[in-house]
Amino acid sequence: MTEAPDLHLRWSDSKDASAYVNDLAGTAEQVADDANEPSDTLALAVTAAIVSEGLGKALGHKWAIYTPQDAAVVASAIAATLRDSAANLRLLEQAVRHMAARGEVSIPAPSESAEESLADTLSRLTRAADEIDAHLDSLRPAVRALDATSGAYRKARDVHDTVMAVAALFGDQAQIITNLEDCHAGEGQADDPCGCVLEISVPGERYFFDYSDSGWSLLRHGAATTDAEGNMSWTGSSRLDVKDAIVHPQQLVEEIRRTMDADAV
Repeated sequence: MTEAPDLHLRWSDSKDASAYVNDLAGTAEQVADDANEPSDTLALAVTAAIVSEGLGKALGHKWAIYTPQDAAVVASAIAATLRDSAANLRLLEQAVRHMAARGEVSIPAPSESAEESLADTLSRLTRAADEIDAHLDSLRPAVRALDATSGAYRKARDVHDTVMAVAALFGDQAQIITNLEDCHAGEGQADDPCGCVLEISVPGERYFFDYSDSGWSLLRHGAATTDAEGNMSWTGSSRLDVKDAIVHPQQLVEEIRRTMDADAV
């Protein structure tokens, strides 16, 4: 059977993702390269558990993935994690036997009583590893199928495309209020601000939406302070709880509406 593609490796090597992955995994990889003491082993084991739990929290979010290919990457990475976990169970069994060879623990013969001996425990580790390996066969076609599935979502080319997509989703409620000469669409990097400001009208209020200073902002007109020259300013945070510059426009719209609803209370 053809192996499932290592999509997680393909993705982590991509230009968009490599720096982020390196930031998250770099320290652990450095420790692993020089690991030769229990402190290294225990730290890596606990870190692996924390990261696994963190992935579960991320997957629990409604906007955890955008495309079937995203799902394929995650499935491929989980498959790799399970495969390594199976190998690590066998290595753990081996490590305990190294302890026994040094005379630091004794491994009696397998028990025939109801009470499990250390030998029984070590056998259980290897059996669990074998069971994980057996189940991994069923993940391979699933990963391939996800990677080959077509989806309707198409990632925006840059911040300007994302702003325009948000405007389209709001329809008549939204209008671009930026002068044409202030728009920097197509200039610089994809995640650079385009300079466009979107005005969104709701009953009794107006909001200003844009991307600047590495974040999405939503300013409520009624919360502004206006000076003698008519210049408006705001205090407090206007940041939306969305990190990426090129994010799913529907996710942005949901966050905008959530913020508006909170203001209305």
